[in-house]
Amino acid sequence: MTMLLKPAERLGAALSHQEGDRVPFFLAVTLHPARALGLSIQDYLSDPEAVVEGQLRMRHSLGHDAVTSFLHVAGEVEAFGGETLFRTDGPPNTGTPPLTRAAAIERLRVPDPTQVPTLARSLTVARGLKARLGDDVPILGGLVGPLSLPVVQLGFERYLDWLMDAPDLIRQLWRINEAFCIAWGNAQLAAGVSAVAIAEPLVSSTLLPKDLLRKEGLPALRRVREGIQGAVALSSASAPMGSLLPELSELGFVGLAPSCDESLAEAKATLRGRVALMGGLNGLVMSHWTPQDAELAVKEAIRAAGAGGGFVLAEHHGEIPWCVSEEILMAVAEAVRRWGAYPLDWTAM
Repeated sequence: MTMLLKPAERLGAALSHQEGDRVPFFLAVTLHPARALGLSIQDYLSDPEAVVEGQLRMRHSLGHDAVTSFLHVAGEVEAFGGETLFRTDGPPNTGTPPLTRAAAIERLRVPDPTQVPTLARSLTVARGLKARLGDDVPILGGLVGPLSLPVVQLGFERYLDWLMDAPDLIRQLWRINEAFCIAWGNAQLAAGVSAVAIAEPLVSSTLLPKDLLRKEGLPALRRVREGIQGAVALSSASAPMGSLLPELSELGFVGLAPSCDESLAEAKATLRGRVALMGGLNGLVMSHWTPQDAELAVKEAIRAAGAGGGFVLAEHHGEIPWCVSEEILMAVAEAVRRWGAYPLDWTAM
């Protein structure tokens, strides 16, 4: 009988491209703990002690292999003068983009993330989780990458317009964002997170020109990766990485999370032995699943990518939608325990 590993050991085996006791999995339930605690989303995300308790409850009920100190994307926009608009049925939104004039970028300085209220709360959560969990359960931090931050800093349409009409201004903003991402990532590591996940949907050539990504985007990501003094994973937040996947695998990330609409088997073959593959579940369709659908999705993801280690089952966008029921989350967890135990002899059938 295979000895059960601690979550940190299980994830460590996967990142080392070895088979542990089972396929590790992580469900990014940033909002669901509010429901479990009987709190509104706003009250929950505004109280670091509640977030710590909520993450621990979800870890206990699901048995997944990590927790997260990440709160919401709008917190990073606050660092640049933006606002957070809370909702009752989903993650907070950003308000009016804060950088709508060229002069605002020209005089912009790199914000100190520790002085931004929402980001400071996230650091408090990380310290609280670390105090409760020690080194046994990984704590995942998160941030929006330097190429994608302008979407919420400027607004997407303005971003694309300025990329064509004022490229030097965009490059200046990218440089500021690089420095901010490095500072924010290192602040999270100092607070106790085990690894930082960068969400960078604009790393996809479906959103930005491939030549631009190769010339400027990938070097920017490499600089951020090298500046953050710890383990860093990269997620395309459900956008396809496509033909850029081999080049992204050379930037030093411990894991890559492409869109699950791409072939998991092909991505695993590309990354095998070099970088761990993360993902396999689509949160947007999970709300329509039955428990049987959940089991089938888990089984097929493990069949495609689980053998030989190097795979962490997760939601490909980075956050489980509020409308996904706890019944489905539990069905996913149960399916992993049923079908994810190594060795995966059943995949040869």
